[in-house]
Amino acid sequence: MSTASAPASSANLGPGFDTMALALDLRCRVTAEVAGSWSSRHVGPEPYLGDEDNDAVLAAARAVSDRPLRMEIANHVPLCSGLGSSAAAFTAGTLAALRANGKDPSHDELFQYVKYLEGHPDNAAAAVYGGLVSVAEGWVVHHSLSPDLVPVMVVPDFEVRTSDSRKVVPDCVPLDVAVRTLGRLTALIEGLRTGSEEILDNARGDEIHETPRLASYPETARLMEVALEAGAVYACLSGAGPSILSLARRNHVSTVEEALAEALRGEGKAMVLRPDVTGAG
Repeated sequence: MSTASAPASSANLGPGFDTMALALDLRCRVTAEVAGSWSSRHVGPEPYLGDEDNDAVLAAARAVSDRPLRMEIANHVPLCSGLGSSAAAFTAGTLAALRANGKDPSHDELFQYVKYLEGHPDNAAAAVYGGLVSVAEGWVVHHSLSPDLVPVMVVPDFEVRTSDSRKVVPDCVPLDVAVRTLGRLTALIEGLRTGSEEILDNARGDEIHETPRLASYPETARLMEVALEAGAVYACLSGAGPSILSLARRNHVSTVEEALAEALRGEGKAMVLRPDVTGAG
């Protein structure tokens, strides 16, 4: 019997569309053992699709295993919420299946499997390596995150599938939008490294994916403003949404969490999380 797990992740982080992600300490755990036929059992607090053809864990395992496996899945990553649930599932499922077949891949080897299966290399990199990462032409770059910045997540009660959310993102953008986005991305990387509120303020307001997506769920945009007004130094859409990632200094975490919980009015949850620096294991 082999076990593996992988973390949730918040991708894009504003101007880092399809390139940046931060791993978070919610996990999908998978146990695999050789069996006479393929099967899966879901034991975690978050649901999983019962249809084997749509189950990310089984899909990953089938892609890499020479033998049928019995899979047990304990998922703690909210589904369709912009928290990289599919990347965590593909990563944990792939690693557990490989181990059940007597293989123990490095993170680099595992990433090659997962980015192909998952289709979103930013989430895949965070799920495999952990930490704050960006992906460029297949290369994974590791970035520093100021230890003074604490993630405070908001997960609304409604779900958004990434495939649906992508329909509102333009296929191309004007040159001036691209230039402003590059400037914001530069500010984001430096602001996350230093924790500078002034620099992070210049990273907000993505025009490529965040603006059109927030138009589809304005309540999420309001929650971002609530986080900033309560003392967060940064707030952005998490992945395709509808969740948001806010970053607060340690002495403001409770204030931000309480303000968001109150603004949700019971229609979702606010969570203080930690960056996951372990990745898949």
